[in-house]
Amino acid sequence: MRTSNVNQPAAKTFSRKARITGAVLLSSFCLVGMTSCEDDDDDPILTSYNQQDRNFALTSSQYLNAQVDFGQLALDKGEDDSVIEYGTMLVSENTESSTELQGLVADSDVEISDEISTSMQAKMDELSLLSGEDFDEAYIEFQLELLNDNISMFENQNNNGENNNLKAFSDKTLERVKDQREDALLVKAEIEIEDI
Repeated sequence: MRTSNVNQPAAKTFSRKARITGAVLLSSFCLVGMTSCEDDDDDPILTSYNQQDRNFALTSSQYLNAQVDFGQLALDKGEDDSVIEYGTMLVSENTESSTELQGLVADSDVEISDEISTSMQAKMDELSLLSGEDFDEAYIEFQLELLNDNISMFENQNNNGENNNLKAFSDKTLERVKDQREDALLVKAEIEIEDI
């Protein structure tokens, strides 16, 4: 009989520990589940378009169209090989980006343009009057100015846009614009070296 009395408190202690451990585990699972749900709610997939998205789609389409045209202008009027290569890259990359943007908004009421802005057309007309080294120098200076000015358009979309697809497109295109700016700096340096 003493043996059973000695084992009985140990059995009660084990049972109590098991219940506490079970309660702690159950609480942990509940907390993980609640945290997981909260994370999903924090980053909803947004397929609607706010006014920023709509403005960006229209403005960026005009920018991309202009860059394709400016690339073609470099192919037609450029003298230095580096300017011609740069123009080829602009046509290729911006045509690709333009096609991607068209696909993103194709089944929506979001408007994009197949034209360029009047200010870009005026600059195109101005550059068209130049030739040779004068064209190359003015062209690459303008490209640097244009790329610097338009980085903020993509950053603004990344910060204030709502549509996840347009934000991803903007982020990808922003990196491309930064790379194009770096390439333009290299072309400028090459032209300056050749002028010495």
